[in-house]
Amino acid sequence: MKNFKAEAQELFDESRIAELADILSVEGHASIAAFESDLLDLCAHYREIISTLPCDLPDAPFNLSLTKRADWLESNVSKPAERLLSALEDDKQPMFSTWPYPLGVPGFRDNNILQAELRELQEMSVKLMRSLRGQQADDAGHSQEFRQELFIAIALLLRKHAPEVKPNRGVYDPELRRRVGVYVDAMRLIFHRITGTSENLDRLIRSEMINPF
Repeated sequence: MKNFKAEAQELFDESRIAELADILSVEGHASIAAFESDLLDLCAHYREIISTLPCDLPDAPFNLSLTKRADWLESNVSKPAERLLSALEDDKQPMFSTWPYPLGVPGFRDNNILQAELRELQEMSVKLMRSLRGQQADDAGHSQEFRQELFIAIALLLRKHAPEVKPNRGVYDPELRRRVGVYVDAMRLIFHRITGTSENLDRLIRSEMINPF
């Protein structure tokens, strides 16, 4: 099983932590250690989510829309489980008769545990399928939702450890062709290390400034 805490420590090694502490003016051994601990926990948590979530990030297992995921669950889990449960009902046991090999009375296996697990799997898949279809109706998408949630988590981390650094879009640098500043630089660095993507985050920062969370 993958050790996401160790992965987080590789992504945010001593040099990265020192760079971030310098950007954010986090000073003192205790303050930097507390910041590092929270950042590593945050990184490990979201790296583990990425490893399980169908989305468009580089290290995700694959990318699939909510519609296609719901359709897959219905076709490959929910309906097959329903058919199998029906086939395992007591009145269907004669279908499994082995007579005349051997000639004695056929013995049928006890399917109670299998049936219980199948019902649990089917109920879970139906619940998830309905949730995905509901999110689809709300025009949601896990790729963008994940970005939003991660952005908020990072912003709250900075608010806790560098409260004097306020959300700010920074200033436009014509040479770099992007906005730069303490807040945007720190947010982008952390976001990039966790997701593996380079994004300007301007829309999310503007949204945070208009509607603080």
